[in-house]
Amino acid sequence: MISSELLKTNGDHRFALEPPVKNLPLIADCFNGIIRYYSSVFQVEESDCSMMEENSTSALNVLVTSTSDGLGREVVRQLAAKGYQVSAVTDSAAGAALVRQDGGLPVYCDIYRAGEIASALRMTQANVMIHTAPQGFNTFAPHNPDWNEYKHLLTGGTAALVQAAEQAGVGFLVHTSYAFLYGDKHGEWVEESTPLAKGDELFAAAAQAEQRVLHSSVPTCVLRAGYLYGAESTHFIALRDALHSGGSLTLGDNHALANWVHTADLANACVLAAEQQPAGEIFNIVDNQPAAPGAFADHFAELYGVKHPGRQRMPQLLAQIMVPATQRALLEVSAKAKNDKASAQLGWQPRYPNFQAGLEQILLAWRAHS
Repeated sequence: MISSELLKTNGDHRFALEPPVKNLPLIADCFNGIIRYYSSVFQVEESDCSMMEENSTSALNVLVTSTSDGLGREVVRQLAAKGYQVSAVTDSAAGAALVRQDGGLPVYCDIYRAGEIASALRMTQANVMIHTAPQGFNTFAPHNPDWNEYKHLLTGGTAALVQAAEQAGVGFLVHTSYAFLYGDKHGEWVEESTPLAKGDELFAAAAQAEQRVLHSSVPTCVLRAGYLYGAESTHFIALRDALHSGGSLTLGDNHALANWVHTADLANACVLAAEQQPAGEIFNIVDNQPAAPGAFADHFAELYGVKHPGRQRMPQLLAQIMVPATQRALLEVSAKAKNDKASAQLGWQPRYPNFQAGLEQILLAWRAHS
C-alpha cells in the first residue's frame, strides 16, 4: 500500500495537502484517495487500479473520528487486521504517521464542521463511522479537563457528525458513550433500560448526544463504555506518572463502584458493532468486575512497585467551592453495569474480564517497549 499523508478537507469539498507537500509519497497517497473516489464513480474495478488498497476483503469501509488517544488507534488496528478499509481523523503529521503505521489512511478535518466531515466521508467512500472522539475524557485518571470543551464536543460535535453522515449517505454509525451516565444507583446493578442520571450539565450533554444519533436518519447503535484504560492512553500514562511521584489523588468514596473496560475490549466492541450494525440498540461495554477507583489505583500501584496513592480529602463545603460540579458528580457515581446484552446480541466478551488482568497486560506491554 502506498504511503499516505494528511488529507485535509474544507467546507466546499475540495482537498488540499496539509502540511505543504514536501515529497512525492504525499502526492502519491493523495492521488490514491482520488482514484478510490473516481473508480467508484466510473465503476472501475479495484483490481484494475494498482494504487487501490490491496488487502480489502469486504465492502466495509470505516472512518474513525479520533486517534488522539489509544482507543482510536486500537480500532484502526483491529479493522485493518480484518482486511477492512479504514480511515482515521488526525490533527498532526505525527498522528498521521501513527495512523499509517496502524494500517489506516490519515484524514485531516475539523470534527466540529459538518462540511469538512462530509468531504472526508465522500473522499474515503466510508459507509460506516465509528465515533471514538467522546472517549477522550472517559477516565478517572488525574488531569485538569476543560468540561466546557467536552460539552461542546458532545453537543456541537455530535450535531456536525450526524449532519455530515446524513449528507454523505453513511450506512451506519457507532457512537461511543459512557457507563457513568447511570449516576449514583447506590452500587446496584443496572442495564441499558435503567434511567440515566439527571442534573449535571455534562451528563445531560452526553445523554442528549445519544438521543441525537439514535433519532437521526442514519442507523446507529450506542456503546456505553466503562472507564477506559490502556497502555497508549495519555490519561492512563498520567496516572502512572502521578503514582510514581507519590502524590495524592482524588479517588472518591471507596464504596462507590465504577465500571471499567480495557481499550482493546472497547475497540473489539466497536468492530463487532460496525460489522453487525444493530440499529437502534444500546449496549453496556464493561468488564465483569465493577470496582472503586481507589481499588483500581491501589492495585496498579502494587503492580508498578510504588506505594499506594494518598487520598485527597476536603470538607464538603470546601469541595463544593474547589471541585467542579461535573467532577463531583463523577466521584459520586456508584452502579454496576451489566454486559449481558452485548454478550448475547454482539457476541462480545471482554478479553480482560477484570481490571487486574488488564493492568497486568499493560505493564507487560510497557516492559516490551522499554
